[in-house]
Amino acid sequence: MAITTSCIAAVRAEELPKRQAAPVEYVRICDQYGSAFFYIPGNNTCLRIGGAAVAEWRSWSTSYRMSRNIIATDNPFAFGPSVNSNPLGIPGHVPLLGYSNPRSGDNSGFVGIGRVEMDARAPTDYGTMRAFIRLESQFGSDSSAATGSISGSQYFGAANFSNGNVFRTTARETTILNKAFVQFGGITAGRVQSFFDFYTDNIDWEALRGSNSTVGALAYTYSFRDGASLSFSLEDNVSRRGFIGSTIGAFNYVAAVYGLSGAAADAAAAAWGTRFTGVPDGVQIPEIVGAFRIDQPWGAVQLSGAAHQLRTSTYTRNATVATPVTGLPLGTAIPVVSQEDYGYAFQLGWQFNLDKFAPDIFSEGDKLWVQGTYARGAVGYLMGNNLSFNGGPVNGNAFYGYGNGGVKASNGWEFLSFDCIWTAAAHCDKSIGWVGLAAFKHYWTPTLSSGVYGSVMELYYSPSAIADFGGGVGAVNTTEYRVGSNLVWTPIKNFDLGGELMYLRDNHHSRPVGLAPDIALWSVGLPSWKGANATVEGRVRLQRSF
Repeated sequence: MAITTSCIAAVRAEELPKRQAAPVEYVRICDQYGSAFFYIPGNNTCLRIGGAAVAEWRSWSTSYRMSRNIIATDNPFAFGPSVNSNPLGIPGHVPLLGYSNPRSGDNSGFVGIGRVEMDARAPTDYGTMRAFIRLESQFGSDSSAATGSISGSQYFGAANFSNGNVFRTTARETTILNKAFVQFGGITAGRVQSFFDFYTDNIDWEALRGSNSTVGALAYTYSFRDGASLSFSLEDNVSRRGFIGSTIGAFNYVAAVYGLSGAAADAAAAAWGTRFTGVPDGVQIPEIVGAFRIDQPWGAVQLSGAAHQLRTSTYTRNATVATPVTGLPLGTAIPVVSQEDYGYAFQLGWQFNLDKFAPDIFSEGDKLWVQGTYARGAVGYLMGNNLSFNGGPVNGNAFYGYGNGGVKASNGWEFLSFDCIWTAAAHCDKSIGWVGLAAFKHYWTPTLSSGVYGSVMELYYSPSAIADFGGGVGAVNTTEYRVGSNLVWTPIKNFDLGGELMYLRDNHHSRPVGLAPDIALWSVGLPSWKGANATVEGRVRLQRSF
């Protein structure tokens, strides 16, 4: 009986329908878009996953630091019996806050960066459909890496009277969306490298001046024959926004603007005060960018132009600060004067593949970049990498166009870059600036290369802004130099080990009008005005890309 039952069970099992496993779909290589792409199982999309790990040790010379907010301002740091006096009774403003002694500044720090990229592409009837994402996480142990933090302040002792930047060593950890865009049929939309840009710190590690901005954009590119293309792009204004200055620090501005005199003028001064701040207004029109580019075996050339909306207003000082200044009217949110204007910028850049010109002299891969940029009322096109605020990859500042700021490590008397500066003439006078840049890459052997590079930037302001028309502290024209070199060894593919040395120097052309004489600065323990400020920076980097 047991045997019979067993045989029946075996027959029934053979009669059951057999369920077949789904065929295994192996990952297939996609060579349509270059190396390292593979097909995503189930569709025709090709994906490349990559990234990098970067480790750096940095060191630089450090001196005292005077805040950039002292020059070309309505003097928020003035103190004394009145806004135009100091303890010795000598006319001129004395900074109340903004000094940091040399011991507060780091001379060394470590940085670690992790990057992940995904590049998805698929063929369509309209051309390639592409989506790209780049995420970066960073840790920096030095004070420069912490600059621009989301909290708005990197310093624990920001309110200290005599040493406002005590305890500067504030580590920073952050993650940013470096790039994220979609391309389809000539359209590019998302967070991208600005279409204005050409040389984007291709071989240097410490940023040079010029235009190198990550922006939000909606763009269209038309490609001609023989490597020529024309791009038109609308880009976000905030990524190019510079500071708005004001020299109105001791002037009955409201009375002057509205033609008041006598008792009416006195009432205006009592109600509004005599110190007024310039601020940017809300954006109405994005940046309008155009670029014509030619790519050839010998290299590339690009001509770029941009229009930058410049909407600004002046407010009484206490209407623009979180903590009201004692002794000044509280003010209102109503602007005294507003201005609608435009700035603009132009750039011309060349890249030469030198081994194509003289293969007997230059090694394979040798390149030379030369670039010139001019801007009026649009300093965001001059200041360099807008994701590199004083050495860190994140700029938490509202003025993204400020780029990597003044001299690295904040040595000496800092400076701001202004789109325009308000004066008592009730007009925001636009700045003028230019940058010249050159970079040369040479391969000594296939695995040993070096770069030599530098930039010169000059910023100029109107005679009224320099002359301190308004009783604050006047602007200063500035020339900045950055010169550097690196040596990189690549023992295996996609692994670099090297070092860089860079010299940075600011030359202010004059002493700010309205700043107190040195003897008055000494009386409160501050250093003398110093027109030339410099630092030397070195770093060692290990980088593995994949």
